[in-house]
Amino acid sequence: MSEPYLYEFLVRGTAAGIAGAHVIYAAEAKNALTGESRAETGMAQPVALVAGAAGEPLGDIAAALNLNALAEVEALQQQLKARDAEIADLRAQLANATTVSAL
Repeated sequence: MSEPYLYEFLVRGTAAGIAGAHVIYAAEAKNALTGESRAETGMAQPVALVAGAAGEPLGDIAAALNLNALAEVEALQQQLKARDAEIADLRAQLANATTVSAL
């Protein structure tokens, strides 16, 4: 399966402004039996909306996209911290194994 990519971004509106939004990601996948390639879509994920300037829905959409991107960056930073901790642990294990084998 390929890396997920933005498949759909839907914004719902009312006479009063933007009512909500969601995003769907997809990834290319191959059928194991036929080898056929197709896009598999994920579940719709809500996008947090913030109030923009009155009467400027594009400002609201841009703000929503920015919040979504910031949330993704935060998640990636947490994954990076976890990987850094794993690497530090593996380095300690390697140093310990090297010390034991030298004895």
